[in-house]
Amino acid sequence: MKINNKGNIEMKIITYLLVAAILTVGCSEILNKEPLGEVSESSAYTSDNDASQSLTSVYHVLLEFPSLFRYGIFDIASDDARKGGEGASDGAWMREFSHYTLNSENEIAGWIWEYSYLGINRANRVLENVPDIEMDQNKKDRILGEAKFLRAFFYFYLTTLYGDVPLITDSQVNTNEVERTSKNLVLELIYQDLRDASEVLPLKSQLSNQELGRATKGAAQAYLGKVFLYQGNFQNAESWFQRVIDSNEYSLDSKYARIFNIEGEFGPGNIFELNFRFDPQFPSVANAGTIRRGSAGMYGWGFSNPTQDLVDEFEPNDPRFQQTVFQDGDTLPDGKIGDVGNSETGYSSMKPYMSESETPPTGSPRDSGINEVLLRYGQLLLWYAEASNENGKTDQALNALNKVRERARQGNTNILPDVSTTDKDLLREKIWHEERVEYAMENKRWFDLVRQGRVGEVLRNYSEKYNTSKGGNFQDGIHELFPIPQSEIDLSQGNLGQNPGYN
Repeated sequence: MKINNKGNIEMKIITYLLVAAILTVGCSEILNKEPLGEVSESSAYTSDNDASQSLTSVYHVLLEFPSLFRYGIFDIASDDARKGGEGASDGAWMREFSHYTLNSENEIAGWIWEYSYLGINRANRVLENVPDIEMDQNKKDRILGEAKFLRAFFYFYLTTLYGDVPLITDSQVNTNEVERTSKNLVLELIYQDLRDASEVLPLKSQLSNQELGRATKGAAQAYLGKVFLYQGNFQNAESWFQRVIDSNEYSLDSKYARIFNIEGEFGPGNIFELNFRFDPQFPSVANAGTIRRGSAGMYGWGFSNPTQDLVDEFEPNDPRFQQTVFQDGDTLPDGKIGDVGNSETGYSSMKPYMSESETPPTGSPRDSGINEVLLRYGQLLLWYAEASNENGKTDQALNALNKVRERARQGNTNILPDVSTTDKDLLREKIWHEERVEYAMENKRWFDLVRQGRVGEVLRNYSEKYNTSKGGNFQDGIHELFPIPQSEIDLSQGNLGQNPGYN
């Protein structure tokens, strides 16, 4: 059963997923495997149930993604977290990313490539086969819109992490059969897919309880703004974020900590989230983030330990600090006393913490039903503030920034005063600060540093300040991108070239 403190959401859209095995083979082998729960390639797509099953298989890739979300690697690669675990050899592929010694054999680079193209392949199947099914047109349009949203989602991460990548819109084509496509051309598909999705998807308020977790108009608009922001296109970023704000579909949850537990699922500020549910029939649909980032001293594997540098970034008495980080002796929300185990830094992350009341019937954190929020309104407001400031709209930027700070005070008017500076450069620094603490340990820090063009400087300064090799090897012009997996280069017989600086 699903544990829910409010008891008002018993059905979850992704609970009917049939389970695919964890896929750790080469990409070409993955794309040739028939996903369980999806219509067979050898059978006709004839019903709306076939269409729904095919779409469900695309969402399923997000749940099983082994590294993009669950480990917090994009915090580990930044100044916000150290790898953790049971020493340097435990998850060595994460250490390679954190210390910038990774090569084309790195497991993270391989996994993200493989699973992203698996999701794209399944989305392409939906887009190829569903149009010919005789079914309700509105339902058909929505399924196609969701497939486009998800295809854009995967392609966005690929272009952000690898640059030029194979652009494939045919499910019968494998990545090793085509050359890499210019990033700008792939972005054009992303923009079009998200625009198309935004025109046909329903608002969040129009979803039934059974549909919560599916992509919405607001999610498509928000991700379109995010893609433009990552390209430094502040005009379009501001415009699309403005549409989300003007929709009045989202607001800041008054209780910041609630965003990250079961009580806050599908809350007022949640724009897109991964929908987990414990089901004894399908135990391999595991919420691995809970255990991977959980303290090894309590129930987890102890990865992604917050750094002192992140701790020092919080302003005095900011309530978000204790709702983001805990250390030995802290009293946790369920009354337990914090134990960070063998944390490299003396800190553990609070946001993935599973309280006693949220423990699933099996007792295993891998079966946790806590959702993972991928994009929320507090993030969007800060991105909107950043874009507005770059566009010279100071008042607009200040308004959005101070809304986030107001919520952060959680009723204490003596802390976190409003930002009032109208100096563009200083305001930019204030917004960057707020971004770091507002969504700290949510696996976004590295992306921010890269898109802001300061990742090398920040990481080398961190390395020098703390006398560590972490971040010190970062080379500008190389490490902003991942290496193309060597296995894929070999399979392509030369079709796929390597990114500069990797072997």
